[in-house]
Amino acid sequence: MTKKIVKETERLQEDALDGSNLLNAMNDMPEEWLEHCYETRLASVTEKAGEKSGTDTKSVRFGSFSKTAVKWAVAATVALLLCGGGVAYAAKLGVLQFTKIDDKANSGFSLMTETERISAEELTGEIQEVEGFLRDYMAEEDYSQTYPSWLKQFETVEEARAYIGYAGMKATKVPGTVEEVNVRVIGDTEGNLGEVSLFVRAEEGDIQMNETSAVFTEESPISIQGTGIRHGKDFFEAVDLKPDYRSEEYTTASGKTAVFVNEVYEKGAGGNRWMVGAIVDGALYYEISVLYYPQDYERAKEIVQEWCEQF
Repeated sequence: MTKKIVKETERLQEDALDGSNLLNAMNDMPEEWLEHCYETRLASVTEKAGEKSGTDTKSVRFGSFSKTAVKWAVAATVALLLCGGGVAYAAKLGVLQFTKIDDKANSGFSLMTETERISAEELTGEIQEVEGFLRDYMAEEDYSQTYPSWLKQFETVEEARAYIGYAGMKATKVPGTVEEVNVRVIGDTEGNLGEVSLFVRAEEGDIQMNETSAVFTEESPISIQGTGIRHGKDFFEAVDLKPDYRSEEYTTASGKTAVFVNEVYEKGAGGNRWMVGAIVDGALYYEISVLYYPQDYERAKEIVQEWCEQF
């Protein structure tokens, strides 16, 4: 399995040489590779972390809380490797850049930026203990990704923010009922705190929302943050649909600039679709992704706008 993972990593780096293919790299990971990354990380050090922190091991995971998060961790790593090698994704500090993906096989978009860095000492919560967990994890022989990651689930958003302890993180709110709260840490090659992200999942009727608040330390191995969607065109051609992605800037009452991206179809589609809102505030990247049905379009847009007005 290890040799196969090395080969897949090399392939993903080649696929991402063009910034517009970053989403391809993220989505094209073989299922067995994701299973390997997920299962070995979950089993290898979780028990040790639980013993040290007194935490129920079911709420702590190394690597990811879902396969999608594993994909993003690797995709971001690919972006970093490219930057280190002199080929950088076209991201500017504090500026959200929309890129439409439209090639022979895929349709989608990416929305990327680069944020300021903070000192890890500014994270004053219990999250400092994670460095020890990451280093224990890296000492294991079977880890299969370049940078270690760790995730913990919390009962409330307030508990998660307190655990991080960063004064610059806004206490944003999403409507509806909060269903899940997670904090993820991606470390550098020495186990230092790198990227710290707070994930909140909520629901309001048929509308589903995912909020991300992410901050990078000076030790972060990852330089690019963002989101995106990529669909294979074969499926849409088979059902006679053509998706498109439209972006627009939105200026908040405080004068900050957010970017909205909406998934639309040239022909009618009864299924759900995505609307994304993102903003950079200080050293943090914030994002809300809303999954909604066509009849809920106005409410979805209202949710994204109201969320942006918190900045």
